[in-house]
Amino acid sequence: METATKKQGIVYTQPSEGFWDVPGVLYRGKTGTYRLFEQMTSAMNQEQLAELYETEKQKGNPHPTDAPLILAIASVAHSSRDENPQDTERLRQFLRTSFRKYPNTLTRIAYEPSGKDKIIHNYKTSDEYSIEESVVGPDGLMNEISNKKVLESLLGTSNVTQINAVSQWINGTDSYIWRLNSKPSKKDERVARFDAAGGRFGLFCLRFSRDGCPAFRVLKVD
Repeated sequence: METATKKQGIVYTQPSEGFWDVPGVLYRGKTGTYRLFEQMTSAMNQEQLAELYETEKQKGNPHPTDAPLILAIASVAHSSRDENPQDTERLRQFLRTSFRKYPNTLTRIAYEPSGKDKIIHNYKTSDEYSIEESVVGPDGLMNEISNKKVLESLLGTSNVTQINAVSQWINGTDSYIWRLNSKPSKKDERVARFDAAGGRFGLFCLRFSRDGCPAFRVLKVD
């Protein structure tokens, strides 16, 4: 009876899933390389995403993230699209398809009845951080809203020209924001998700926390 023998020398192992390494991503004041995976999470609400974040990050595995990091990765992909055009085009197609699945994020908005609202990134994780800013206002194109600070707080940048360039590259449309249009009578917490339906690409800051959608998976590698 023959016995199995172990291969000697160099052995190739095919990766279980595809991913893109995106260098030069600016996130929370630091630049690094982030790996964006081709497989999204299953449909989850934000509480479930936060639990997944903690368990997977502790293992060194890819995990969901907040809205600013997703936009930062997409922005770098757009700005470096001519360097490796085949790989970048495949990434563009992935982003386009994925943004049309209304991807969930770990960004939450606590709309307050008075004063500033509270934007919570990496909600209920060990990396949670928050920003106070007035989010309430009319829906509309991002380049037409009066308070650009809200974009900085929600997306990590107020550079609407760059946001629109990414939006046009991925979806062929300018960027848009949906939010509560007036102050609530009591605190009202909503989830931020991306949206690329109805001929617009933007940030939908009205999702109920119980609703589930797939989310991008990322890993910082450098």
